[in-house]
Amino acid sequence: MLDLVLTNGLVVTPSGAKTLDIGIAGGKIVSLRETGLGHTEEATRTVDLRGQLVVPGGVDPHVHTNSVLPTAAESGIKCFGPDRVSEGAIYGGTTTLVDFAHWQPGDELSESFARKSAEWAGSSYTDYALHGTFKEPEIPFEVLEQIPDAVAAGHGSYKVWMTNTTPTRPKQKTDLGNMWGLMQQTAQAGAMLAVHAEDDDIVMYAYKQLQREGRIGLENMHHAHNNLSEKLSFQRVITLAEHVGAPIYLMHVSAREGVDAIREARGRGQAVYGEILPHYAYFTAEDYKQKNGAIYHTYPSLKSETDRDSMWESLLEGSLSTLATDGVCTDLEVKTRGKTILDATGGHAGVEMRMAVAYTEGVAKRGLDLTRFVDITSANAAKILGLYPQKGVIAVGSDADLAVLDTTVKKAIHAEDLHEADYTPWDGYEVAAWPSMTVLRGQVMVENRELKAEAGGSLLKQHVSSDVRNRPAC
Repeated sequence: MLDLVLTNGLVVTPSGAKTLDIGIAGGKIVSLRETGLGHTEEATRTVDLRGQLVVPGGVDPHVHTNSVLPTAAESGIKCFGPDRVSEGAIYGGTTTLVDFAHWQPGDELSESFARKSAEWAGSSYTDYALHGTFKEPEIPFEVLEQIPDAVAAGHGSYKVWMTNTTPTRPKQKTDLGNMWGLMQQTAQAGAMLAVHAEDDDIVMYAYKQLQREGRIGLENMHHAHNNLSEKLSFQRVITLAEHVGAPIYLMHVSAREGVDAIREARGRGQAVYGEILPHYAYFTAEDYKQKNGAIYHTYPSLKSETDRDSMWESLLEGSLSTLATDGVCTDLEVKTRGKTILDATGGHAGVEMRMAVAYTEGVAKRGLDLTRFVDITSANAAKILGLYPQKGVIAVGSDADLAVLDTTVKKAIHAEDLHEADYTPWDGYEVAAWPSMTVLRGQVMVENRELKAEAGGSLLKQHVSSDVRNRPAC
């Protein structure tokens, strides 16, 4: 007997969109049949989706939970934990989140993963994976040598920063030499290296200039985290990766120069992948001038209309691969506590809105193909981070992670509609689709905007394919 049948939905599979019935048992998709042909097995429950859109549950490859905010290090204020963030995600149609396990001096690498896994266990409404993360200037050789064992254990992605971000935050930059050593290890072990790429010299000098001129208001953020910084840092890290033969994933691309660098590298056949955030593809630096302009900010920074417009162009053409959030969820009071370029809080609440914004801006406004919509919201992130085809695809044998989107909806979204914070930078935004049901491994988690199940997410193992590691595969 089947546990669940979702019938009469417009289902997006790798071969396109078609009206299908999805049969689910034991948390997996066990059958896909044209609606009207019927199932030979009975089902505990059958739901008629009445033509609604069915896509793989979203995969957000970039969220932060339970981290002390760098601009509030002295007070120890943290962003929200996995419970709050994953609740917003599951309401929004996202079923997999990828957080960060920070290595600390004195740790075995396995200890950093175990510590972060414990924070998620039993409190997540989504499944989850973890990037190993280094925020130290130097990474000891004995720690680098632990990477192959960590990768074999299912931790297939790692992250570093090329900048300390602001002059006032705790140090987090890894220098290029140590990054070289890390790249060698991740490449040899079959892992993906994710990079926050900004040129630290350029950024820090720009801060000095702006402070000297008295221009430290938030509206000047894009002058500190500028296009030149993105251009130089992307060129350097792409060159290093080419030398090593390492795949890299460039997080939160924010400038046309970054897009161009990725496009050129991929044109040479290099395994370089780019991620953007919905707000880079919608807002600009002018939004910093609005009341509570900090709600639109994460690092690097919002930039010009030209930069913004290059984001969707590149997603449509395939130069960029994923749409993430860099989610750092807090309430409004914490998010807006910083008023200048020196103390602004990065990250923002956006996990719940990601799928709806992607559909509205991509499919409804720009004619994005539905299979490409799936690529940017789930499939590509799953492939790049070694979770595919368990996640990111509607196929027999894959996890029954599904997002059902009502595409007849036309409504303006407000903070009270959402669950991850008491504010949203998308207040008043009119969506062209809205999640009506979310299924995680065959269990209906949300239906008609009501939470139907308790937290029960699982830690996932990552195994990045050789295809993804050796060429621009998605």
